[in-house]
Amino acid sequence: MESDTQQKKKIFILNYDWRNIFQDDRDEVFEKLQRDMFNPEVNEFFFFSWAKRSYSECRDTWCTVHKKTFGLEKLRPLLNLWAFFSVPLTVYRQKVRPDVWVVYDFGMVPAVWLASKLFGGVFVMYVNNQAQIYSETRRFGKIKGAYSWVAERIGAPFVKYFFTINETMCDYLIGLGAKRENITIYNVNTINRDKKYIMQAKDGVIRTRYNIPQETKVLMAVARLEAEKNYPLLIELFAKLSKDHVLFCLGMGSLEKELKKQAEALGVRERIFFPGFVERNDIWNYYKDADVFVLLSKAEALGIVFWEAMYVNVPCIGSEVEGIMESLGEQGERGKIWREREGEEGFKKLIAFCTTESEERSKMVQQAKSFVEEQLKNHATINDFLENFEYEK
Repeated sequence: MESDTQQKKKIFILNYDWRNIFQDDRDEVFEKLQRDMFNPEVNEFFFFSWAKRSYSECRDTWCTVHKKTFGLEKLRPLLNLWAFFSVPLTVYRQKVRPDVWVVYDFGMVPAVWLASKLFGGVFVMYVNNQAQIYSETRRFGKIKGAYSWVAERIGAPFVKYFFTINETMCDYLIGLGAKRENITIYNVNTINRDKKYIMQAKDGVIRTRYNIPQETKVLMAVARLEAEKNYPLLIELFAKLSKDHVLFCLGMGSLEKELKKQAEALGVRERIFFPGFVERNDIWNYYKDADVFVLLSKAEALGIVFWEAMYVNVPCIGSEVEGIMESLGEQGERGKIWREREGEEGFKKLIAFCTTESEERSKMVQQAKSFVEEQLKNHATINDFLENFEYEK
């Protein structure tokens, strides 16, 4: 479903904008649209965004209605019910008539489905995570997991067409009743998008910034500081390594204070760095100076950060979850899988392997890059999907 179609399409997206990036960081919005293959260079967009404050605004080919949630994001069933009425009413008042309607959240599916039936256009759901599995890892996980289970089974029957990120997610959607022929895999395009930043990245920038000696081994993780990413386990295992190792935990999240306290208690706070949110033009400097990328998530649909590390020849270690194993290979073909039964000693062996030059390591790194390059050949966009849809009709 790959083409060079450049015909302009009108796209409606229901999303969340808690940091108000629509007004404050248009570049980030553009990058997210590029990442999800929405062709922002060509298409027009209308965003219905749940947010911390309400406003309406249009700039060039982008318009939005931001709706304040008044705390209902913590009571998702009520927010979903409100959306069922608010989304179609907003579309009617704004006279929006999209070619395609897009939603990311199963709970919001009925609202956007109704709008598509009332006003025409194709309804597509983007699914880039396993919501139920993710929810179960967080605080009040049983309640949140139960909500996600119900939302998926209520929402899935309304959806015919899905965009998703890999075969692991295809299987997940098929388990919810989707048909394989109605699922399109798209490439989460952060690497092609960031090529200019990758070319500009330089050796030694991060080591110099943090005063890290050349002989010290740099471990790197990039992920939200949330429960599903399993940072407490990573920090616990890292604390058992020798002092000639440091760890960078790039990202923001609710566990930051807790993780810093854990590092302090384990006596490794001076060897663990929390840079927070890192801009795309700088993140490749971190990859450049990393000796190994490691992420031991409890749940991971794909882990595009693994692809990023693999693409720039950083050996990777991941946990035994389907999305990670699809990328790294189950037997160490493209990266190493740490299994919980292997414990502290197994982790140390994998770190030693990844940070020590060898023929086997070099082969693994090369296979990893080749795998990512092959995945990047998929250039399917929302426009390609629509062209195919119109042809089938």
